[in-house]
Amino acid sequence: MKRHPVYVIAGSVAAVISLSLAAIGVSQAEVFLDAYTKAQPVIDKAVSAYGGPEKIGAIDTFHVLEKTKIQQRYQSRRLGPPFDVVEGSTDIAFDRTSGNFRASFGGPFPTMQIVRGEDSQQIDLTRMVSTPAGAPIDQNTHFINRIVPALLANKLYQRAQNVTWAGQSRIDDRLNDVLSIAWDTGQVYMVHVDSVTGLIRRYDILANDFVAGDTIAESYFDEYETVDGIPTPMHRWQRIGGQRTYDAYVQQISFNGDVASQFDIPDGVVAVDAAPPAASDLRELAAGVWIGNGGYQNLYVDMGDYLLSVDAGGGTATVKGDLAQLESLTGGKPLRYSVITHHHSDHTAGADALAAAGTTFITTADSRDYLTGIIRSRPTAGANATTVEPVTPKFQTVKDRDTVESATRRVEIYRVPNAHAEDYFIVYLPAEKLIFGADVFNFPANGPVGPANENFQTFWDNFSKLGLEVETVANAHGRLGTGEELRDRAGSRMASR
Repeated sequence: MKRHPVYVIAGSVAAVISLSLAAIGVSQAEVFLDAYTKAQPVIDKAVSAYGGPEKIGAIDTFHVLEKTKIQQRYQSRRLGPPFDVVEGSTDIAFDRTSGNFRASFGGPFPTMQIVRGEDSQQIDLTRMVSTPAGAPIDQNTHFINRIVPALLANKLYQRAQNVTWAGQSRIDDRLNDVLSIAWDTGQVYMVHVDSVTGLIRRYDILANDFVAGDTIAESYFDEYETVDGIPTPMHRWQRIGGQRTYDAYVQQISFNGDVASQFDIPDGVVAVDAAPPAASDLRELAAGVWIGNGGYQNLYVDMGDYLLSVDAGGGTATVKGDLAQLESLTGGKPLRYSVITHHHSDHTAGADALAAAGTTFITTADSRDYLTGIIRSRPTAGANATTVEPVTPKFQTVKDRDTVESATRRVEIYRVPNAHAEDYFIVYLPAEKLIFGADVFNFPANGPVGPANENFQTFWDNFSKLGLEVETVANAHGRLGTGEELRDRAGSRMASR
């Protein structure tokens, strides 16, 4: 599929051009009025292509079943690209009148979200438990408008006074008019409308990519068919930073059908209380051993004269906040070493803050190059109060195991390859009989522990050979566990073989 560069005038670029035009006698007001005026017939063409304002304005319900392919960008077993491809499914239903919404995602970790009025439930279909999740009705409406081009055209129609013409693009050698619209969320969308048919071929938003920094997320609509009188793409796909990340192929789709039953909680699902909100304070697990709070819980160990950390989850702001607390807790001891459990983006997102603190990363040779890239080469043009000045990181590479030992404490580091990540490490504190890892042996913050999946099974096969005596299991996500719980999970898995 041949692609061409997109030539778009938007944001600060438009401001620069308008100032240049002002220098030759063209006012900024004239530039804006011209862009606005050019946009209106493009909006009219798009609205007409989808059946007219009454047709698209009367879309009250929507239901789609899709097969999906997700390229695990920065979440693959190996450092990519090419990234691992995970096949799955989506089942999405929406009722605009009531605001009810349901999205089911099938795959290795099937989940479902159901919103009914002010009640929102997040459902883990592996553990068959549901937890309260707030009621983000506006977000769900926004999501539906993004995946249904007819509703996106309706949004252009409703917000026509806020839409400007931003240039032209070519997709598959077809000319498109590009419209710029400021969405309710504050994001600016660049919507590519086919200059002949009026159908929406693509939209772009600015994204802050983990590795690339400020980049473009492109969403494409292909293979249009008419469904219930509305032109509808049978294939949509996404590209971020030039890399393909997502494909969805429609299996069944309908508009204005009866979707009332789609919002029922599945049989067998048990409601559990939501986990208590996490505090920002570090928790002390043992003397001189702290773990973070929240979705990403990094580990910090006092080695006597210096500190050692494990993981960089939660991003730059989280890590900077942890380090600020440690300065107070330890009297300003320096951070000398940082172990990264694995390369996945959510566990390395704050590596720039660790590097800026002067740490030496303990990791594999391959991960060394990867971390160097994200710390030194990630441009972020947008205002970001958590950004740190990029530095050249320091590394101590290890293949399978390493030890950091001081006069007061010993820390052992073991590489334990598994289906989740091949460069995976756990940290073991022998005096405390404590291990720390991420993802493969999570203990949920609420509700029962799920069955042992492939990630845990492949981890345990390698971990059990180490013969470590474990009493406490700490993880980057979820609650603390015990060695007994870890062994019980492995035992139940092996008994079922």
